[in-house]
Amino acid sequence: MTTPKSKANVGMALIILFVITLATGIILHLKRHGIVIEPRPVIKMVHWIAGFLMVGVACLHGIQFKKMLTAMKTKFRWFWADTWVVIVFIAITFITGLVKLLSPVKIPNLGLHHYWFGIIMSVAIVLHLFRGIPSWNRLRKIK
Repeated sequence: MTTPKSKANVGMALIILFVITLATGIILHLKRHGIVIEPRPVIKMVHWIAGFLMVGVACLHGIQFKKMLTAMKTKFRWFWADTWVVIVFIAITFITGLVKLLSPVKIPNLGLHHYWFGIIMSVAIVLHLFRGIPSWNRLRKIK
């Protein structure tokens, strides 16, 4: 059984990984606009590692709050809907990134699709975060 404090710690780890993944993803996307920030291979590696860790921690976060999310379905419809948008776009962003990473050939515009799915996911995550901050604060303070 997970404690409220451990749920809050998982949430904080998820926020940190999200910020790292988002920042490195935007830095990598700047190449499309003619701005190359070096060392690019290191930034890619940090993006991949943080992205994989973020998906893993997000799965753990989802498992921890699955019962609560199901119970909130009728009373907090917007939070429930936003959470499902987050889940769907994390999956789509992860899959497009994995295909981009593992594909032996360059697939036209896959990186751009991955970027836009990531932006949609990021907006949904920020909404999810701000709607969930009151609960997160309560979890942090429980002894």
